[in-house]
Parts: sequence; C-alpha cells; structure tokens
Amino acid sequence: MKKIDNIIVEKVIEKLKTIKDLELPINIYDLGLIYKTDIEILSDSVYVNIEMTLINSRCNSTKSFTDEIISNIKSIDEVDDCRIKFVFSPKWEVTMITADGLEQLRNADKNNHS
Repeated sequence: MKKIDNIIVEKVIEKLKTIKDLELPINIYDLGLIYKTDIEILSDSVYVNIEMTLINSRCNSTKSFTDEIISNIKSIDEVDDCRIKFVFSPKWEVTMITADGLEQLRNADKNNHS
C-alpha cells in the first residue's frame, strides 16, 4: 500500500469512529463492525471499499446506516466515492470490540448509573 493510501485509510478510520452504533454507545469501528477497508484508485478517482457486518443480521436499518457511512467517508477531500459491502461471515462476536470500544462501554455504563 502506498503512503497516500495509508493516509486516506487513517482518515477513513477517524470518520468511522465518529459514527455510533444504533444500539450500543460505541462507534462502529471500535465495535468491530468494520472488517476491511481498501483504497482503490481508478483514473485519478479514489474509491473507499468497506466490508462490514452488523451485530444482528436481521437489522432493518442498513439503508440509513449505509447512507451515513458513505456521507462521512465522501466528506474526506481525497475520496470520490465509497462502497459498502455487508458480510456476515465471520459472524460478529463481543470479542471483536477493541480496547477503546470496551472503555467507551464502561464510560457509558458509569454515566448511566451516576
């Protein structure tokens, strides 16, 4: 991966960390819903391809969720378009939550009980 790709991936991750899950008080990146992020450059256009999953495969809110992700990613200056592909293998598990995500959960729990 070229240096520019790494810079864009870092910006994509920053944007993904601003999007909260619909059910849990954690962003979708730290929740472990993002499985893969690829940068594709075709004819001087930059495409971000994201493979992600949902906690519940029967979730009906994928359209609004997808629109929010695409809008956030396309707001990055270097990005021309974003494509989301939902995958359900491997199945999401609690162990996929990052250390930052677990901290967000602990903090949310403290705020709810104070």
